[in-house]
Amino acid sequence: MVTILGHRRITQADYLSRLVAELQASGVTSPRAIAAALNERLIPTPRGRGIWGRWRVRRFLAQPKV
Repeated sequence: MVTILGHRRITQADYLSRLVAELQASGVTSPRAIAAALNERLIPTPRGRGIWGRWRVRRFLAQPKV
């Protein structure tokens, strides 16, 4: 899925990476706290199903970034 923000296209994974990095920079560092913040913002999981849990955050953070 590609989202258009301004004139630049970014993927959902790029958007999530940026959002998680912003959360971590603001002091939200545990997987459980990151999951809660993503759920509060109604951010869908990478597959678009379910809610964020600490296990999904851990899997997302463990993925290699290209």
